[in-house]
Amino acid sequence: MRRMSEDRRPKSEGRGLIVKAPRFLGLLVFLAPFCLYFNTMAPTVFGLDSAELTTGAYTLGIIHSPGSPLFLMAGKVFCYLPFGDVGWRVNLVSVTAGALGAFFVYASVFRLTGRAWIGAVTAWVLASSYYVWVWAIVAELYMPHLCIVAALLWLALTWRDTGRDGFLWAACILAGLGLGNHTSLVLVGPGLAWLVFSSDPTLWRNPGRFLGPMIASITVFLAVFSYLPLRHAAHPALDYVRDYFPQIDLLSVRGCLWMIGGGMFESLYFSVPLNQIGDHLSRLTLQLLANFGIGVAFVSLLGALAELAGTRRQHHFLIACLLMFVCHSGFYLSYGALDIEWMFSVSYFIMALFFGLGVAALEARIPSSAGVLKVFAGVLILRLVWFNYPYLNLSHDVSARATGERILAVVEPDALFIGVWEHEPILTYLQAVERRRPDVRVINAVFVGPLGSEQLAREAYRQGRPVYTSNTNLFEETFTVTPVSAGLCYRVIPSP
Repeated sequence: MRRMSEDRRPKSEGRGLIVKAPRFLGLLVFLAPFCLYFNTMAPTVFGLDSAELTTGAYTLGIIHSPGSPLFLMAGKVFCYLPFGDVGWRVNLVSVTAGALGAFFVYASVFRLTGRAWIGAVTAWVLASSYYVWVWAIVAELYMPHLCIVAALLWLALTWRDTGRDGFLWAACILAGLGLGNHTSLVLVGPGLAWLVFSSDPTLWRNPGRFLGPMIASITVFLAVFSYLPLRHAAHPALDYVRDYFPQIDLLSVRGCLWMIGGGMFESLYFSVPLNQIGDHLSRLTLQLLANFGIGVAFVSLLGALAELAGTRRQHHFLIACLLMFVCHSGFYLSYGALDIEWMFSVSYFIMALFFGLGVAALEARIPSSAGVLKVFAGVLILRLVWFNYPYLNLSHDVSARATGERILAVVEPDALFIGVWEHEPILTYLQAVERRRPDVRVINAVFVGPLGSEQLAREAYRQGRPVYTSNTNLFEETFTVTPVSAGLCYRVIPSP
């Protein structure tokens, strides 16, 4: 059987073909998911966090913890595009990040296996899977996060293979920036650090080589998050800290640390009881299988086993991947959010990497299998696209905007609207971005709770303002709740 080389990098023989093919194929790897995502992206603002991020980008505001200043600043740049509404423009951030992420997956697997076609099919398998595709077509943090993780891995691998410290500097600077998209990037830190220090143990004897890049990373991180006090002081139209956490001073170091550390949701950290972790792990396993299918899962297992049976260099990479998977998945398995099933982007990324390594292992051990493997991989990709397309084609989905417009159309002048996350962000978007119904005061009930909602309702009635809600559970027996607008919202009236 033919054995793969220890570093599995492209060899000098046939260098002309090998160097040119990845460049052309790399462009195709980028364009294919970009076109797929572009044609299925939401045509306007989407709901939930997407609407909040869009409003935050347009106003350069302060959103929920940890603040995501990098996404907001990137989104603001896209807001200057001369076509589409603001919602569509910020959705395009995720489309672009998704295509770039596919390219970096391709580049990483190509560097690992020396096979451009394996890098391409790995990138496309990941890009066409449900839980990745779904976040590439609306404004969200998960796709830029996945793109940054893939780019960091490629930079680390390129530094390992070339020994050029410029790639290490670039990785550290990107890490500082990436934390500005989402601070959960620290969860892949142990795996990437292991890959770096295990690749060149002499780093420990020459701390100047890694202390400089680390200082650069911290400097970039601080520069990105200086956005928080600067914009808080500017009093933007959207500022969750000002509106719901007035006791927090974002102009202080303590306030910024509270925000960066996820202070709004700190009660959810490690809130899942230990006796429920097993159930959550089972659900994650089923999610991974459902996201890719049995065929991809089987080849991914072969890839992990091939790394385990390979050289010491391969062992180091396997440990790095497992550290990234365990740290990322372990944290979110213990995180008590209701939408936790959407937060395992790095887990899908690692499984896709193992798929690429599994295909490479099969090709290396069965030299005549390349043609069959290409057909097999192509079938897997087409199956994912064919199956997911009807569910993920949001090109005509204007439901969030329509819901917000209908609610604003029925509430009375100078009303107070207390809504949940399904409705408050879209109403805030219509107000802050499109200047609709500025007379209506919109409150996010997630941050004030039932007690705060009742207090706000009583205060509004003392002022003669009508009160509406989208969640009847916020009000107990002291209020009467009656539906209006076909149940989209409810009028809240004090009980006799």
